[in-house]
Amino acid sequence: MHLREAQRDMRRAYVNGGVGIFVSGLVWVIAGAVTLYVDLFSGMAALFFGGMLIHPLSLLLARRVFYRGRARAPNPMEMLALQSTAFLIIGLAIAYLVSGTYGDWFFAIALLAVGARYLVFQTVYGMRLFLMLGLVLIIIAAVALWFGITPAFVALAGGATELLCSAFILVPAKR
Repeated sequence: MHLREAQRDMRRAYVNGGVGIFVSGLVWVIAGAVTLYVDLFSGMAALFFGGMLIHPLSLLLARRVFYRGRARAPNPMEMLALQSTAFLIIGLAIAYLVSGTYGDWFFAIALLAVGARYLVFQTVYGMRLFLMLGLVLIIIAAVALWFGITPAFVALAGGATELLCSAFILVPAKR
């Protein structure tokens, strides 16, 4: 399978990546709301456990709402997307370890990891939108770290950015 064909297959199967961005955005908004109304540790748990549901819920939405089939096997872009999950695991581990001393940094560091992963998704899907989304999330995280923005706002800003980006993908795809 050639690169362009593999990317086209990924765009078809995963609705241009829009369902994953949408579910991730929801998880980030929920984590931000939990942080705002409960506490930081509960918000961190919401992001961690909600993050584990992003892929299965995205598959469910792609199949049931957008009537998409699976990516053709073997698609090397699926393996690249799976391998890039290591960015998230490492980023969350670092965020958790740092949060013991600098609790307010948790969401910003986690958002850096998510932004870095979206940079890889530019290759997975062959869409520059992922480069822009990744850079915007990285900028939000950097500004949050530099200016000491509250954790709940960081999570809400990251989630809102993802939800807005997913709308640009999913609204045309549903037509």
